[in-house]
Amino acid sequence: MRKLASLLVAALFTLFFSTSSFAHPGTLDELGGHFRNSDCMYLLHEPTALAMQAKNKAALVQLIKKYNNNAKCTRQLTADKIDLEGHSLGGISAAKSDSSATLQLGKKYAATLVKCIDGDTAKFMVNGREYTTRFLFIDTPESTIEVEPYGKEASQFTCSRLKQGNITLETDGSTLFDKYHRLLAWVWVGNKLLQEEVSKAGLVEDFYDYGDYKYEGRVRAAMAEAKRNGAGMYSRSSTQKPDSSRQQQTAKEKEDTAKQDNQPKQSDKQSNTKHPFLYLLIGLVLVIIIYAVVRK
Repeated sequence: MRKLASLLVAALFTLFFSTSSFAHPGTLDELGGHFRNSDCMYLLHEPTALAMQAKNKAALVQLIKKYNNNAKCTRQLTADKIDLEGHSLGGISAAKSDSSATLQLGKKYAATLVKCIDGDTAKFMVNGREYTTRFLFIDTPESTIEVEPYGKEASQFTCSRLKQGNITLETDGSTLFDKYHRLLAWVWVGNKLLQEEVSKAGLVEDFYDYGDYKYEGRVRAAMAEAKRNGAGMYSRSSTQKPDSSRQQQTAKEKEDTAKQDNQPKQSDKQSNTKHPFLYLLIGLVLVIIIYAVVRK
């Protein structure tokens, strides 16, 4: 009886640790990507040689369905739910692009809108490459995974301006990309600085710093004007007051939150650490041990 109890305990530990290992968050699939649990968007973080065999997104969809075991997300996967994160398919990555496509600090680049994401983020095509771009200096309320007061208004304001076209991105500061591989840039629509316009409309709740920026003064002045005029979230009669606790949150905390949103959750791998069989097995082991002690 004791031998049987020992064997069952050993089996229990083996099952538990193997399941936990399988469920470890942050794991990429064989293609070098993962599904974002909140909306089943597939993010190609570190494309492997296998992923680079795909010549286009349609081919990559088939590979993802074959090699990723998130059945829920693969069932609804389409080409427009794949984020290449700056990589190009067919064996060439954005990092290996020719010198004519390489961006430099302190330069302006004509850009074409690919997708408007929210009040301070969008995707642009620049020099034949697609870049997820974080607007320099401003931080607007969230409107994607988490919807905050004035998040939708900020998103609608930004998107309506970007759809006018005639977009120019201007790089600035000490780095081209943030730690999430997003291009950092000032955004011009015609001759108007979009960050300044969004701030003047009272749709910016805070600023963040990756360094010293060329147009900081203009944007801060625009926010001060919005507060004086009671624009947007600073309206005294508004029922949607900005969350003061969130305004006090540091830029680092906000960026860390964004990073966590882009990390795969345990359910991405369809782990089942709370499998009913596991609890039944635990109960059985406890009963056997108690029985063995009583029989002594």
